[in-house]
Amino acid sequence: MVQMFVEGVSSLLVTFKRIGKHNYEWVYLNAAMNGATSNGGNPKIIESHFEERFPSVDRPFFETIYRAIVEGKNMDAVYEPIRGLRSMVKLEGHVIPQPDGSLLVSCAFIPFQQKPTPFANPVFPSTDGVESGRFEAGQLYQSIAQNFPRGTIDVLDTSLRYIYTDGTEYRLLDLDPAQLVGTYHLDLYEGKNKLVSQKNLELVLEGEMVNYEVQFRKQFYLKSGVPLRNEKGEIDRILLVQQNITDSKKLEAEREVLIKDLKSHNEELLRFAYIVSHNLRAPIVNISLLLDLYNESNPADAENVEVIENLKISTNLLHATLQDLIEVVSIKKQKIPKVERVNFNLLLNNVEKSLFNQLKESGIKIHKDFTHMNEMNYIYAHLENFFMNFLTNSVKYRHPDRDPEVWITTYRLGEYRIIEYKDNGIGLDLERYGDRLFGLYQRFHNHVEGKGLGLYLVREQIRANEGKIETESVVGEGLLFRIYLRNLIL
Repeated sequence: MVQMFVEGVSSLLVTFKRIGKHNYEWVYLNAAMNGATSNGGNPKIIESHFEERFPSVDRPFFETIYRAIVEGKNMDAVYEPIRGLRSMVKLEGHVIPQPDGSLLVSCAFIPFQQKPTPFANPVFPSTDGVESGRFEAGQLYQSIAQNFPRGTIDVLDTSLRYIYTDGTEYRLLDLDPAQLVGTYHLDLYEGKNKLVSQKNLELVLEGEMVNYEVQFRKQFYLKSGVPLRNEKGEIDRILLVQQNITDSKKLEAEREVLIKDLKSHNEELLRFAYIVSHNLRAPIVNISLLLDLYNESNPADAENVEVIENLKISTNLLHATLQDLIEVVSIKKQKIPKVERVNFNLLLNNVEKSLFNQLKESGIKIHKDFTHMNEMNYIYAHLENFFMNFLTNSVKYRHPDRDPEVWITTYRLGEYRIIEYKDNGIGLDLERYGDRLFGLYQRFHNHVEGKGLGLYLVREQIRANEGKIETESVVGEGLLFRIYLRNLIL
């Protein structure tokens, strides 16, 4: 009679999803346990059945199991299927992190009387020269492998050969796990992924539990490695649980980009609000004061002429400021304009024609190298504005002791199309002004006219299409802009 109940519990696997302390979403039993059959049933009801059958386990039952597995404790329990009829069992289990932050907790019940039996796997037969795969919790691994979403369960020997492997992920990868049995696990990987795997699996063979990430066939995987010990307490196998976390990685990357963009936009909004309040306040205050000075009772007053002239100056300043701000807002609200195939030679020729008088008067020399990339798909008006601003600044801030020269180079780098623009002007102290270079209404030289709007608009146009801009400069030697652009879809 005792043996019958021992054999019954030995086939039992319980798996539950832990959302938080004392909070379980569902419980799965792979077999009946005196009326406690469930496939996603009520966790509280099922837990009460376990607490009756395992009186020596502290309550609440599921939380106690979870803590024991996490803390690596050996848990022996009294199993009492019928009052007065008891046997000792050992609980073995694993905790598998899920992409949504919850935990998948699985536990098998191993009777002490039962000798380890061969792990029967009708799909993947054993291979000559490879361990037979005998281990106590075989049914635990098999059940998880067959039901674990986007994952695999591997058992490796101490030389890191597959003893057993199975899982739903193999179907998605179009791999036959039967062909892996007897092969080296590390042969699946190359480079960094192979080194990371080897380093962590060596730690498992030293008795540590590890979690690490690898890439395989453009998919991201989270692996959890656990040492398995034989009856002598020696580590003779490794349990490796793998789950596809590609979707989670994508969401994480998107979240990081979103946070970065929100932070940048918030900072930009604060700066914009300050600039608006500051730049509009001055002319409005001047207009208000001038109106107070106007002699309404005697319009012919000679001083009124001066007041009117100053009013014109203030209103023109207000108008110019509003136009600048309207232009900035229009760029931020702008939908993606027309994308076209832009030829850099033709583009630069048009820009040079537009700036003909300025360029001729300065005597600037323009060196162009488009041999590595002569064309790209982009917004023509944006590229034109980049070069118009850069060339205008090179003329304005040319060095007084030498003829101005600029060098323009284009090339590909990974997913980006690069434009490098370098001049030999007076340069800029980037340590002092670098964080303000692309700010709205930022000016760093007073010997030439300017509003400090051009580079701000350049950066905003670049950002609008997921690009970026870098700057290098040495005071007295010149300045370099390096623009990273996406090749847009026509």
